[in-house]
Parts: sequence; C-alpha cells; structure tokens
Amino acid sequence: MTRPTRILFVKPYAYAPNQAFDVPLGVLYLSGYLKKHLGNQVDIALIDLRILRNKHDALKQKLQAFKPDIVGISTLAFEHRFLADNTDVIRDHAPGALLVVGGPYATSNVTSVLLENSLDYAVLGEGELSFLNLVKTFASGGDLKSVRGLAFRNGDAVTVTEKEAFIEDLDTIPMPDYSLIDFNDYWGNRLQFNGILAEPKHASVVSSRACPYRCVYCHSMFGKKLRKRSPEHFVAEIRYLYQRFGVREFHIIDDVFNLDRPRMHRILKMIIDSGMTLRLAFPNGLRGDVLEEEDILLLKQAGAYMLTLAIETGSPRLQRVIRKNLDIGKVMRNIAFAGSLGLITRGFFMLGFPGETVEEMKQTIRTALDSKLSMASFFVVVPFENTELFTMAKQYLDVMDKDLLSSYQAATSFYEKATGYKVGRLQKIAYLRFYTPLRLARLFVRIPRKSYQITKWLSFAYDLLRL
Repeated sequence: MTRPTRILFVKPYAYAPNQAFDVPLGVLYLSGYLKKHLGNQVDIALIDLRILRNKHDALKQKLQAFKPDIVGISTLAFEHRFLADNTDVIRDHAPGALLVVGGPYATSNVTSVLLENSLDYAVLGEGELSFLNLVKTFASGGDLKSVRGLAFRNGDAVTVTEKEAFIEDLDTIPMPDYSLIDFNDYWGNRLQFNGILAEPKHASVVSSRACPYRCVYCHSMFGKKLRKRSPEHFVAEIRYLYQRFGVREFHIIDDVFNLDRPRMHRILKMIIDSGMTLRLAFPNGLRGDVLEEEDILLLKQAGAYMLTLAIETGSPRLQRVIRKNLDIGKVMRNIAFAGSLGLITRGFFMLGFPGETVEEMKQTIRTALDSKLSMASFFVVVPFENTELFTMAKQYLDVMDKDLLSSYQAATSFYEKATGYKVGRLQKIAYLRFYTPLRLARLFVRIPRKSYQITKWLSFAYDLLRL
C-alpha cells in the first residue's frame, strides 16, 4: 500500500510589539479541504512557531520527526524575513521535500519571494483548489507546472500559471480542521486580534469571502465578488465549536459581514433561537454607513458586545482619493447609538496617505476625538505592494525597502521617508489625546474581564512609549 503524502504546515513567527494572533484559520481550511477530497491519502501536521518557546530547535525537530514530503509556509507581510532565515534550514532538515509558500505576502510579492528565497512553488490567492491539485499532482508524479494558481522560478524570472477559479459555493468547503490544534495554546493570557475578551474560550470564524469595495489600500486575494456561506452552514460551525470545545465568544472576521442585511439578520436570529449563550465581537471592521439601528439592536440581542468600524480618514477629500467613500456622519450616529446600548465601539484610522497634508491627518484625529468611540486604533499607512496605494506612493518615493512595505511597526514610515514629517509622533499624540481619563473610565466600566484588560493595556502603553 502506498503511504500517504506527508504535509507539514508551518506558521512562522516574527517579532512585532504587542503582536496579536489567533488560530491560523487559513492553514486549517486548507487541511480540511485536503482531507475532504483525499482522506487517508494525506497525513497532515502543523507547527505554529508563534506559540513555541525554542522556535528554531522545535522546527528542526518537527521536520526530522515528521519527514514531510511537502512543507507549506503561510506568510503575512511582516513575516517575510522568516523565509530568508529559514528556508535553507528546512531544506537541510527535510531533504527532498517540496517547499511551497502561500498567504497574503506570497500572493502580493510573488516575484521577490521566489527569486530571493529557496522555494519551489507559491500558491496564489485563495488556496484550496490550487493546493489540492498540487498535492494530487505531486502524489501521482505529474507535472506540477501544469497546476493552475501556482508560480515558480524559471531561471531569473518567475512564471505564473493560469489563475484558478474562486470557489463559488462556500458551503462546499468544510469547516477548518481543528484537529491540528489545541485551543488551549491560543487562550490564556495571549493577546488576540479583538483586543478585548468577554470570555476566556474564544474563536475566530468567517462567514464570507471577498469585499466588493475597491479601497486603494486593500489586496484582492479573494476577488471582489462577495461569496457567502449559507446561514445554516455558518451557524453549524458556531454550534460545533460551542459544544465540542466550549467556545463561548466568537470573533466574526469577515471583511463586510453586514453588507447582505437579510442574511445577517437570518444568522443573528438563528443564534438567538439556538439557545446558545455566547458573546460576539467584530474585530475586522463592519461597514459603518451600511449599518442601521435595527441591525445594531439585533446584534446586541444575539450577544454582540463590541463593534469595530473602519473609518480610516476624517478628510472628505481623502475618502474620495482612497475610494472608501464613507458617509462619516452616518457612522458617527451609529457609533453614538451603539454606545447608548452599552456596546463597546472601536474605530480604525490611518495616518500618512500619499499626498495627505498634516492638516488632513489632524482632521482625522479630530474626527476620532469628537466621536463617541470607546476605543481607537491609529495606524501609520503602509503601501503594501501590488495595491493601488503602492502605485500612488511610488509618485512620492521611488525606492522603498521591504521594511516600509511589510509592517505597521516599521521604524520609519513611507510618509516620513517621502516628506521628512515624523508621522509616528503624531500617532503617539493621537493616542494620548484620545485616551483621556474620562474616556478610559467609561471604557473600563463596560469592559468584561477587567484584570485581563489592565494587563494588556499596560503592555500596549509600554510599547507605545517606546515608539
């Protein structure tokens, strides 16, 4: 009997101040999809280096013990140095294994990723179909270069195969393969993306893919056509996590969960009618000017305690330039209404767009200060490669190193390089002015698990003062 193809997924670690992380859903989705279609023809393992202490040794030991045929590395932009530092290590300890990279960074920077690192293939965009076909072709001894949705090095150039179609019916994708992880590794005192926790046992879930809006700073890994799981399929996963692992808090991380209002209402009413007692948060940003008061009331009834709204800029001119085109007035009214119901509200803001004036940045800060928001996050703009924002940034700064393009924690921002203005100082001022004693006191009254939150705030304040 032919032994199964051994696949080791590697989730990299890269240091970042106050780094938040959750369960690596992308990898778990890939594993679930492979097992659905290949069953016992594959043997799959995961090493998440973020949760391990002796990361370098742990990686070597896992490679030697598991003896993978394929190593799949999922990367975000700020993790790019992991590839340069570790691909040779993987080669040494898993000789003969196929090295495959995927995720947002590989998709957006495929040429540099393959030319600068010892990798065999990159899986581009939505990975389930392409990676499944890569594994099947590898196992049968076929020509991997014929698989759609891949890229590979071809001498001093990179060849990209025909694009793979997006999966239209998301209900055909099984839920993430939670057998690869121990949830306890992601609970406890670890910082997670939502920033606040109502319940110790929490999980992130996704009900849709893609965003139809065309903001200049976003990638389009999942395309621009919104694809949705059925309410029944999505709520079944929530019920499974609730019953099987005791999860009591769910973070819905869709790009725009509230775009299809009837569907959102159906999901929320199913949760209400299910008898489950749970808490909901939306750390990835709801579209604030699509929300209605009826929606907010239903969200609260279903267990929501925190809403995050991506506002980005308070400048009407820049709202048009970045194609966010947000109705800021309506968002402010929704924030006030949600606050009147006792919900925690957080706003996302961006400082330092190409061509932005200092006065426009200050206008954004005033928008946050004048709002009824409970919390605000101010990000210094990063012009990620292969976005329209990157093209805009190139008009102001021709040469940008990887640090400018990979992390919100870069020592020097694009804006400072281009203009000399230290936008990082303005960012610090924004935080200090927003989090007044009165606002902190009002927030403290609302937050659950207060001792946990105090610890996280102190850590955040320490890193902020070091900026």
